[in-house]
Amino acid sequence: MNLQSVWSTLTEADEPLDEYPMTAMMNVVAELNLSPGWLTWVAAGFLLGEEAITTEKCMRLFPYGLTQTNEGRFASAVQQGYLTVNDKGEYRLSDSGLEVLKKIGRAVDASADHLDPMPKEGAQKLVDYLTRLAGASFIMPEPPAKWLISYKRRNMRPVEGSCLLRYVIYYYDQIAAYRDDMYVATWQAHGVEGHTWEMLDQLVQGDVLTHADLYTKVKGRGVTEEIHVRDVKELIGRGWVEEGSGVYQITSAGKQVRAEVEAETERLFFAPWSCLNESELEELASLTSKLRDGLKAA
Repeated sequence: MNLQSVWSTLTEADEPLDEYPMTAMMNVVAELNLSPGWLTWVAAGFLLGEEAITTEKCMRLFPYGLTQTNEGRFASAVQQGYLTVNDKGEYRLSDSGLEVLKKIGRAVDASADHLDPMPKEGAQKLVDYLTRLAGASFIMPEPPAKWLISYKRRNMRPVEGSCLLRYVIYYYDQIAAYRDDMYVATWQAHGVEGHTWEMLDQLVQGDVLTHADLYTKVKGRGVTEEIHVRDVKELIGRGWVEEGSGVYQITSAGKQVRAEVEAETERLFFAPWSCLNESELEELASLTSKLRDGLKAA
């Protein structure tokens, strides 16, 4: 069984399925008129649960942005009354912030209730397989710190009584988070920062980009122009990117290191899939195809 093919089909099925909770969340955000930057503290609130929110934890979970950007967004949320902060720089949700998360959580949990893309028996089997894959991923020895899957597993569980498709999303998100954890651990071994690596990710797609175009692709993370310039210089210094006639493109060395990171990520990511035998993998592939096709028809 081609595991990459099964994962690709599962990802295809999740893409339309994930639109429903995303739409539900954005509707609540619009209703509450939350200010720009809301996603940083809302995501931190959901993932960290009852733990204090710190920029250090957030950079572990979302390593592609900037510490100072997160600090600014948390400070803004304090001013708006959604967070409180102590003298240690630890943030916690206020009553208002908790209410925002409750409203979003209720909307997200109910967002897939109206969908019926496959028979209930098949949906339950799919949930069972995803539960096993998520559990096997969580107990893998590599990497030692699995930040994203750990917090999603602990604090993002649907409320009791949620529909089966909501559990499909929940367990798929854990498996995808494990892959993200593998990818981050692998590129971090090269000693680069997340915003620097993301620039290489943009260039590996084959585009030849001007400085302005490249910055446009990464500035949504809150990366400043000054840091962007520094990142470009670092990538050029490593021999991963070259500049010519005012444009940047990835070098063969850059392509190689990116391919090595991707290959190692895939190796680590698929290791837990050995918890399923060949016939189970075939049934998983069939179920994910049915879910994908059923969602397309809907």
